[in-house]
Amino acid sequence: MNEGELWGRRAAQRAALGATMSMPAWKTAIERTGITTGTMVLDLACGSGEFCAAATEAGAEATGIDLSPAMLAVARRASTAEFLELPLGKLPWPDGTFDVVTAFNALFFADDPDEAFEEAVRVSKDFVVVCGWHPDLPSDLLVVGRAVRGPGGRRTPRLPEPQEELTIDIPLAHPDEATMVRSFLSVGSYQRIIEREGEEEVAEKIKAAAEPYRTPDGHRFSNKYLMSLFRKGQAAST
Repeated sequence: MNEGELWGRRAAQRAALGATMSMPAWKTAIERTGITTGTMVLDLACGSGEFCAAATEAGAEATGIDLSPAMLAVARRASTAEFLELPLGKLPWPDGTFDVVTAFNALFFADDPDEAFEEAVRVSKDFVVVCGWHPDLPSDLLVVGRAVRGPGGRRTPRLPEPQEELTIDIPLAHPDEATMVRSFLSVGSYQRIIEREGEEEVAEKIKAAAEPYRTPDGHRFSNKYLMSLFRKGQAAST
């Protein structure tokens, strides 16, 4: 069972309830790399394609790759970008094909995260953007995830010193408990525990873990991303 299958189980639900929380990071990436008319963009592990859609709206010629056919089907309905079913790792494009290559919470899905980063650098002409959960600042969604699923064990790539690092606030709010639970249940990494324990049991665990984040008008989670920007040449070695 690969990650694409897990994330594809509730692809439409995930796109509707949680995917766009990363919009502050997407906007920052577009601004910092100067994505505009004619920019060639590749997004790795693109999911339901929202970053590709945002890049396309900025004028880019965007391509997204992902292992989940279900996620890609959602992406194709929502964007005119090109979407391909491909794994992270060796990429089928010549060196320097894209002006900007992005990886949002992506590289740890690769069998070899270091190779995935090296390939991102290879096919980039200019920028590589790597963005994910901040390793040193807390994120509420990760706190809930550890309470429900236990500690994670994903391996991240060994990255060189970036040209620029940015901390980005990624708030997520849900108007009621039912919507909040459905959002968590749509996450690919929750699917294995749902198989083991059943959806009802997992939903109760989510409710208990999310109780500290209840507000008068629903639930609100504060999260932090760390964005690292690399320039071609400067990013070429790890």
